[in-house]
Amino acid sequence: MRLIGSLSILLGLAATGAHPEDDLCMNQIQVIGTHNSYHVAPEESFRLNVAKYWPEAHEWDYTHKPLDEQLENGVRSFELDLFNFADGYQVFHAPRIDKESNCPRFTDCLNAVKAWSDAHPNHVPISFLLEIKDQTRFLIHPPLPPLVPEELDRLEAEIDAVFSKDDLITPDLVRGDADNLEAAILENGWPRLKDVRGRVMFVLHEGGEMRDWYTEGRPNLEGRRMFVRSTPGRPDAAVLIMDGPDVEAIQERVRQGYYVRTRADAGLRQAKAGDTTRRDRAFETGAHIVSTDFPNGQMHPDTKYVVRFEDAAPARCNPVNAPESCSAGSLQATAPLCRKE
Repeated sequence: MRLIGSLSILLGLAATGAHPEDDLCMNQIQVIGTHNSYHVAPEESFRLNVAKYWPEAHEWDYTHKPLDEQLENGVRSFELDLFNFADGYQVFHAPRIDKESNCPRFTDCLNAVKAWSDAHPNHVPISFLLEIKDQTRFLIHPPLPPLVPEELDRLEAEIDAVFSKDDLITPDLVRGDADNLEAAILENGWPRLKDVRGRVMFVLHEGGEMRDWYTEGRPNLEGRRMFVRSTPGRPDAAVLIMDGPDVEAIQERVRQGYYVRTRADAGLRQAKAGDTTRRDRAFETGAHIVSTDFPNGQMHPDTKYVVRFEDAAPARCNPVNAPESCSAGSLQATAPLCRKE
């Protein structure tokens, strides 16, 4: 009878699209993201010539698959570098010397993810980290105009052109009735997974002046589409970038309730050596996004270095804050509260 009952439950879940792990909160899972998710390696001879004058070019020898193919391979977070051209934001690494991209326009990237999301409506949340490049605008001819606060509104308009409000996880959604965004995530927690499946989340991967522009008059990101790269103690503090990865420091922030991105690798040296030490530490931190240049389907050709979960799953139980009942693979769990205990 128990087998028959269990089978009935599973068939019921399949019929309704429900997931037994949906009582988890969205910050009780861990996903893999890609760094410079759009990147296409420059032609080798050109890259080596550039490296004579700019040694960093030695680190550009990697090519990511289109974003929808990365999603098929289990990636659930993207990082995009943006340049504010007059006719819309464009996506590439550096003008002239490293400009190839698998989605040259920002809206190209968004539309690729939107189409995949619509075809897979029960996916766990997909995040975008957006970095706006301004320091190399003079390498573009004619030079790009200086970035001004109004350009951030135009960036939001491009997001709105592809994703509806119901497609997004916004600061307002997370804050609810709390006094500020930080208080909301520390005291009340993040939304339940069942309430944010099929949605995307944007983070302005900027501090300093650009973050000040974006939060001016909106200290809690009221009405904004994006979270910001923040620091504890700010009213907008919800998402932290801690790329170390410092295991103890990140685990502490995860337990407190912050949403954290870290990096499993930085540059090609680690992948070329096949060294998994930093990758293993990144997993251990419990950071919600573990970013890499070598996700599933794009392992290093020589060392086979790759960053993926068991069975190339798109998400796993967070090793720091998921409940003990959370089971790997299926993520079956019941978490009665989403706030920190």
